[in-house]
Amino acid sequence: MVRKFNKLSTEHFGVKTGDRFKTIKHHHEVGGDLKEGTELVLESIAHFPTLYRLKDSDGKIWTLPVHSVESVK
Repeated sequence: MVRKFNKLSTEHFGVKTGDRFKTIKHHHEVGGDLKEGTELVLESIAHFPTLYRLKDSDGKIWTLPVHSVESVK
């Protein structure tokens, strides 16, 4: 059985690759930390649970839950 939620996508509920976001709270990963207010660009979307893969200004990819960021207009 192939599970579609195991694939990355470029669009989900109006959010798409290239959209800009900023963190609304501190985020920790094994590879480092992001401060609240850090601006990032959406690279792709992982599903189940929905997570955004975002790139920082240094080109590093971060995986954040959707409730940890907000859209930057």
